[in-house]
Amino acid sequence: MQKDLLATNPVISYLRAEEQPEHFFYNDTKGVTRNGVTAGDGNDASYRSLCIVTDERLLFFTAGSKGEALPIGAVSTANASSGHMKHRLTINTSENEYMFYINNSIDGDEVQACAEYIEALDLEGVTEPEGDETSVIDGLSSIWEAELDETPTAEDALKADPQGGYVTRDRFEKVKGVLDPGEKVHFITRGSTVDVEGSSAGESLFGDDRSRKSGTSGWVRAVITDQRVAIKIPQVLGNDERSVPYSSLTSVDLDTGLVNKRLTLQTPGQTYHVEVHEPGKDEVRRASRFIRQQVENANQPDVIQQQPAESEPDPLDQIEKLKDLNSSGAISDEEFEEKKQDLLDKL
Repeated sequence: MQKDLLATNPVISYLRAEEQPEHFFYNDTKGVTRNGVTAGDGNDASYRSLCIVTDERLLFFTAGSKGEALPIGAVSTANASSGHMKHRLTINTSENEYMFYINNSIDGDEVQACAEYIEALDLEGVTEPEGDETSVIDGLSSIWEAELDETPTAEDALKADPQGGYVTRDRFEKVKGVLDPGEKVHFITRGSTVDVEGSSAGESLFGDDRSRKSGTSGWVRAVITDQRVAIKIPQVLGNDERSVPYSSLTSVDLDTGLVNKRLTLQTPGQTYHVEVHEPGKDEVRRASRFIRQQVENANQPDVIQQQPAESEPDPLDQIEKLKDLNSSGAISDEEFEEKKQDLLDKL
């Protein structure tokens, strides 16, 4: 009760007069997802994401100021899954899939009971909404805002070959904000830090020119695309983003340990040491080989195709042609002898 909407406005204040709340769930880091687009994920000390199930609607709250409601009439199926670390409630409609991860402090049987409750509701007289399925809750803002036109779509960005198995739509959604239109995602890594060395990066505890960047509100992710390596370092107030084009790389190295890996990207000015928790060693090796190949391709010199110079006609062939012209009477004997001598001089 010490953070999120409960700290300022009790959830009951957002319910209708006759609406009966039946289930209350929350999570601290997973947010709420619709069709792979997640809002409110990441570590944040100021809010939790909430899901309230009533006899009329499902209400989703996240980011401390966003909330949308889904009418029960729009629900086609409700499913629950339980785990040791977290549970999940999945709601399907005719158009969308909604997923809400639930803190494991809540009993998994309650999540299952909630899914059964939703499917068992008597929906007689409850009609499926027209237009948008969800409506913004009064006093709050939209959870799933319209994406900007220049934001790459998963359908386009994930059509990449080769591609690591760690690349999924959910993970793409976490990094798409750092991508450019048209970029293809080949590999993604996840870790806690990236060390930037050289070119006045900063001074470390050891006195060298090195600065450690940590994700203070989420994981550090490197996105290996067809154009560059983009690094997203989540901060409490925005993101620290780094872009390393393949044309600027001079070497790529991989260190593997018992637990973590480190991918080192060296440029003439700075060197980036990217800590990698996931994926596994084999996939990270594939990623490093892919980067090396892209660097090699980017640094190939432009080859200018030289047009072959027009070769001089063979003097002997020309003499034969002159002989034919002389025999046909096209040129006189004197002209033939004169031109023949000129051609013989060129031999």
